[in-house]
Amino acid sequence: MALGLRMLRGVLIREGVKSAKNLVPDEILVNDACAVVIDEESRIIYLWVGDDTSVTDRFKAARIAQMLNWKMFGGAARIVQDKDEIKRTLTKFARIDEEIPYGELKLIIG
Repeated sequence: MALGLRMLRGVLIREGVKSAKNLVPDEILVNDACAVVIDEESRIIYLWVGDDTSVTDRFKAARIAQMLNWKMFGGAARIVQDKDEIKRTLTKFARIDEEIPYGELKLIIG
């Protein structure tokens, strides 16, 4: 399957947790937000942490990434935090296609 045809799912963390469904990478890879984007086919979780984010948002993003790694991949997914790699990879996608189910997020962050 070509890279551009893969389905991504994700959340945006900015003073709360919101679905990233239908957002383009430029809308979530910003300095005042964190994001967790999952590429299930490649078994990669992209953990974006903007420079101007709160400690609370950073904690939530890291917790979501870690717990989803265990829940979805048994801890075997690669978690990418390098901003250059994240931008380079995710800008090849048109948008985030699916949301991470709210029920799963609620179990992780309460």
